[in-house]
Amino acid sequence: MNETNTEVLPLIPPQAINQANPFTERASLDEAKPKRNSLLSTITRKRRRRPILAVLAGPPGLGKSTLLTEAPDPVFSPVERGLDSINVPKFDTPNTLGEFLAQLKTLATEEHPYKTYVVDTLDALELLIHNQVKAEGKVRSLEHYEGGYGKCWVRSKEILTGILNELVQLSEKMNVWLICHSQLKTVNDPTLSTGYDVYDLKLQTKAADVVQQKVDCILFGKMEINVAKDNPKAKKGRGVNTGDRLLYCQPATGVMAKNRYDMPDTIEFSYQAIEKCLNDFWNK
Repeated sequence: MNETNTEVLPLIPPQAINQANPFTERASLDEAKPKRNSLLSTITRKRRRRPILAVLAGPPGLGKSTLLTEAPDPVFSPVERGLDSINVPKFDTPNTLGEFLAQLKTLATEEHPYKTYVVDTLDALELLIHNQVKAEGKVRSLEHYEGGYGKCWVRSKEILTGILNELVQLSEKMNVWLICHSQLKTVNDPTLSTGYDVYDLKLQTKAADVVQQKVDCILFGKMEINVAKDNPKAKKGRGVNTGDRLLYCQPATGVMAKNRYDMPDTIEFSYQAIEKCLNDFWNK
């Protein structure tokens, strides 16, 4: 009689039967880990009031610097001369872009009592940027930078964009105002039959575009002038200064302006009028 060989399987130790399934154990550990919050949890409808980042533009001699001395606890970077006759806290006039950036860094990193930073003026700062570009390229003229072809404006725009980003960060803790002179610019709108003139920022076109995108407001100050004719048939008249100054807050005929605070078309030329508009907007 042939005996059949059968393999005897080893017995499973009783203690092993009670051990947890390793996969179940891992799943339990995963569930016990703290859950990461989804980015969806950061979505909010709340409005957050923060200091303003704005441009005050207009012709020379209008009183733009004097108006901003009325801002809360201001300190000025007098990039161009003009504040010598005004009693207001101010840095020394920066002769290089590096000196200006040192002033900006000081306000961004050190403790101080100031609540408003004023750059006076933005078009003078652009000249410091141009000098920096010439120094980088070791050229005497911007047209010769990197062989020409407008590369100087591209580099200038890069530097200005970096500065504006720093000002955006600074505007998280204090008001930032950029004073800028204005210039007449011809706009050729393809939807119109002819071009027209408008007061724009006195900056190179690429630079002006960057500023317009970054800031919350561009307020344009203008002296009100009426046109008087010696007789009804006269083709030209003469300007009569009314002595009144206005701030344009919205785009208007011949004026480039904007705001994100639902301001009216024009307001009184004073910081109190600006502050009232801001308070009205945030208190809605």
